[in-house]
Amino acid sequence: MRTRTTVLALAVLAFFALPAAAEGWQDDLTRQLDHEQKCTVAFFSQVVERTVDGREVVIAKAHCEDNRAFDVYRDNPRKPFRVTECGVVEKMEC
Repeated sequence: MRTRTTVLALAVLAFFALPAAAEGWQDDLTRQLDHEQKCTVAFFSQVVERTVDGREVVIAKAHCEDNRAFDVYRDNPRKPFRVTECGVVEKMEC
């Protein structure tokens, strides 16, 4: 009975730990833009995900609900994205 309880407890712990480990760059970027730019992300476009010299590189454009857009770049998942504002998408391009 004790083994079954231990296995069940480990399964519950693994279940709750999984979402944190499974979060992708989109979640990281969404939180970063919300915090730094007060941007509620509507969608991402022009997404490029590559491994370059063993590094996970992400390049994308993040579009906010208020029509602003940001070019973003990250080559280390432990660091924040580099964010460059494009402005209001309807009025300018980047």
